[in-house]
Amino acid sequence: MYLGIGDVVRDRADMAVGIVVGVTSRATGNRVAVYVSGDAVRLSELYDLDLLARHARQISTGRRVLALVVLVLSVLAAFYGCLSAHALGAGWLLMFLSGLGGFTAVLTAYQWCGHLTGPRRFRV
Repeated sequence: MYLGIGDVVRDRADMAVGIVVGVTSRATGNRVAVYVSGDAVRLSELYDLDLLARHARQISTGRRVLALVVLVLSVLAAFYGCLSAHALGAGWLLMFLSGLGGFTAVLTAYQWCGHLTGPRRFRV
């Protein structure tokens, strides 16, 4: 299971809901540090936890603008791919696939950058 700092989990032992604050390493195995109500931190085994929600930050204005720019660039890449295939005398199917390839290439590069700069998840 992949967990991140700030994920909301529930301990099956007593159904306590808490927030993941870290992972500790012990001789018996890894344990997850969970912040529960009452200003307490408890160490729980991984098999005792249920993931309830992932921590997600709101998107900043700069990232929204970047997403819009990438969307416009991907549409332009699709248009250019269709136009280039048409200029070479391709049929409608090859034009469509060329446009889809250009659109997908730009969006995939954007998604990879998002995964590299996004919140870290650690394997427990």
